[in-house]
Amino acid sequence: MVHAAAKRDVMSISARKYLTAGCLIVLLSAVRPSAAGQRDYFLPQPDTEKHVVMLTGTAAEEKHAKRFREWSLRLHDVLTGSYGYRPERITLLLGAGDPAESRVSGACKKETIVEAIDRLAGAAKPGDQILFILIGHGTSNEDGAKFNIEGPDITGEAFGKLLEVFSRQDIVVVNTTSASYPFCAALSAPGRVILSATRSRAEKYDTFFAQYLIEAFENRRADRDKNMRVSMWEAFQYARMRLEKWYTDNNRIPSEHSTLDDNGDALLSPEPDPTKNDGSLAQIAYLDVTPKSASPSGPEAPAAIELIHRVHALERAVFLLRSRKSGIAAGEYKKEMETLLIDLAKTSRDLRKTRN
Repeated sequence: MVHAAAKRDVMSISARKYLTAGCLIVLLSAVRPSAAGQRDYFLPQPDTEKHVVMLTGTAAEEKHAKRFREWSLRLHDVLTGSYGYRPERITLLLGAGDPAESRVSGACKKETIVEAIDRLAGAAKPGDQILFILIGHGTSNEDGAKFNIEGPDITGEAFGKLLEVFSRQDIVVVNTTSASYPFCAALSAPGRVILSATRSRAEKYDTFFAQYLIEAFENRRADRDKNMRVSMWEAFQYARMRLEKWYTDNNRIPSEHSTLDDNGDALLSPEPDPTKNDGSLAQIAYLDVTPKSASPSGPEAPAAIELIHRVHALERAVFLLRSRKSGIAAGEYKKEMETLLIDLAKTSRDLRKTRN
């Protein structure tokens, strides 16, 4: 389960001795956020839950409404299928509502959005991860950016205020609408991962970011490091490259450029770099649910679950350490990475043995 980048680092290391658990704990602490009072973001525990809120707005034309509905239901099925989300962990607010569709929780309007967030605020535990996905149309002008919903539209500032109740949860927001950049900039905050379909309010035409983002999740196509999980970083990069190819293949000038922010500076990057600006949190924010004792099945399930969580924690530590490389002395970086990768290789091997 050691991913490709980690394998390259392992090959460059001469020492192969295993370090004590006490040393590992020190190492894991060293790669955590250092700011006073700052908690560990996207560090799942055995009881961590993941929730999804899909907000699918209104459409002026039937063809757009059909497309938005198709994307939303398709993503719902991917989450409950390949990723094992329980239906009660997903809230889908769709246009004017659809009482005949069991996957739809209600209409997408200000009141239902507030109600959904209030319910989730009461149910989500500290450390839970909440993914908000906005699908539909967006608008922006000098007065601000809006997401088009039933009734009065909602602004980025207003949506950001609603998210303030989740100060103890890990938040990911993906806005796939047109002119989404300023809306997303208003949501930026420490610890949040924000993805936008556009890089400015001038990109106001139909977007297809949602289509390729969902494709990234399907069959885990975006899993570049082959650790059997898909991070928001991987999904973003997959969708961005597929979009570029689509515009090139169709001989069209790109009218959307996806961007990402996860350092809280409200400046979404079209080409994020975890070592320079954005991406370090997106690399450790995974769509996959946290394994529970019910899975994998079999007599060794509890042991396997414990090892899975350890592997995930070590992979997280590797990513965070790599993003800090430029600010660490070369010798110190090599020593810390060696410790992590040796233990990751050993733990991954133990997990394979347990599963077999």
